[in-house]
Amino acid sequence: MKHSDATQTTMTTTPMPRPQEDMAKINYIMYPLGTVGRDFLYNLFNNFLLTYILFTKSLTAAQFASVSIIIIVARIFDAFNDPVMGGIVENTRTRFGKFKPWMLIGAVLTGGVVIATFSGNLQGWAFIGFLAAMYFLFSITFTMNDISYWGMLPSLSSNDHTRNKLTSFAQIFAAAGGGLAGVIIPVFTAGGLTIGGSAVNAYALIAVIASVLMIGFQLFTVFGVKEKPLPPDLAKTPPMKLKDMFKVLVRNDQLMWCALIMLIFNIGTNVVGGGLSMSYIYFEFGYNGVLITAFGILFAVTSTAFTLFYPWMAKKLGRDKLIGVTTLCIICGYALMLIAGIALPAEPWLLKFGVMTFANGVVGFGQGFYMIMVISIANTVEYNEWKTGKRDEGLIFSLRPFTAKMGSALMQFIVMLVYLIVGVTAFTNQISDLENAAARGEITDAAKTEAIKEVLSGVPEGKKIALLVCMCLIPMIALAIAWTLYRKKCFLNEARHAEIVKEIAERNLAAEREAEPEQE
Repeated sequence: MKHSDATQTTMTTTPMPRPQEDMAKINYIMYPLGTVGRDFLYNLFNNFLLTYILFTKSLTAAQFASVSIIIIVARIFDAFNDPVMGGIVENTRTRFGKFKPWMLIGAVLTGGVVIATFSGNLQGWAFIGFLAAMYFLFSITFTMNDISYWGMLPSLSSNDHTRNKLTSFAQIFAAAGGGLAGVIIPVFTAGGLTIGGSAVNAYALIAVIASVLMIGFQLFTVFGVKEKPLPPDLAKTPPMKLKDMFKVLVRNDQLMWCALIMLIFNIGTNVVGGGLSMSYIYFEFGYNGVLITAFGILFAVTSTAFTLFYPWMAKKLGRDKLIGVTTLCIICGYALMLIAGIALPAEPWLLKFGVMTFANGVVGFGQGFYMIMVISIANTVEYNEWKTGKRDEGLIFSLRPFTAKMGSALMQFIVMLVYLIVGVTAFTNQISDLENAAARGEITDAAKTEAIKEVLSGVPEGKKIALLVCMCLIPMIALAIAWTLYRKKCFLNEARHAEIVKEIAERNLAAEREAEPEQE
């Protein structure tokens, strides 16, 4: 990241006036717009791929384990690829900047990979081999886009107020894209509104739509965002070596603690959206995508509300208190969900479903924990500059997707264990056979629906409760650990960050004054 001239000039008087925004106004729209399609596509691939496989492919226990291993290994590879890609972005010098070329290349290639992944009709071990190739390709192509997109954020402004607003807007648009996927995909892939009469046809079309959305919305950022030019001294800086990249990361203690906290958060919360909640709802309430959408609507509303009001809440409470509120919301929300799922009777089912949906809404407000940690990582850029004299924002911000992908890999391992122990595939294989028969036109949609109801009626109550306990207790424990670490290890709050930015500005101003006599 570049040294901010605006930041330098606004920090030179005492008492210090409120920092002025050091970023083009158009960036408040063009930068957040870029993530709408990205998050729609990522939600499809990350949260619905396993569901697509379970309900469109008939798998043996060995094949399901192989799928899980492929996903785990690919995501671990992807996670460790993030810092490398961050270094590549950091070393990129083009007239289009260091971020935009990788954004566009990654978006186009990712779209092609996703379409291919959801369009094949392979089964058995042939599908397993194809999935392995596609998943590793996705890991590479999406990383190109992801690292460059989020790496651009801290480069656009060093002003804490401006950065909070921009991050808030970006999270709103990201939630809109991911939330839209969460609403549309279940509705049109399971139940009476299934596109093409089967999940097989539905997922193929949705993959095309997701790819077009990703590329289209990324063009707003690529062509609309106004970046600051690279300073001459940075443009002449030689590329950073790989070992130096890892030294930068490891020596930034606040970055390391923030990354660990985000990793724990991602593991704990993603087991729910990563498959457990969908399987539980299908088994408990019926194979209808509308129920999945209804379950997530209040979650989407409350998480969006947090994002909208975050700048105001952060100003009133501060990040340290606010992160405690979000932690409490997640723990209490899942506790209520667990109690409702076990204590309330199956009928009337709407009461039980309604209470659990309300609990999920409480959890949604707590998802603001993630946004706070994104801002915390962004602030470690100035911390790094204060300690070393270099910003390295592309490299530093690569830790955000690193924690997401490593957390996703570990989450997938947990979900795989739960599914194998509970024996989920014994029932999903039967549904998969029915979906494929419907896609081939061998049975009617009505016959498929009735047969699936019969399959689900045979799921034992103990298996449903086991899924519920796992999807509630795991995030509760994870959030308790993450919050404890934040309280004990993270000190880079608003006040300390402002002090660091001021000191950096004073150093830069002093260096400029020393250089003036030499130039004369």
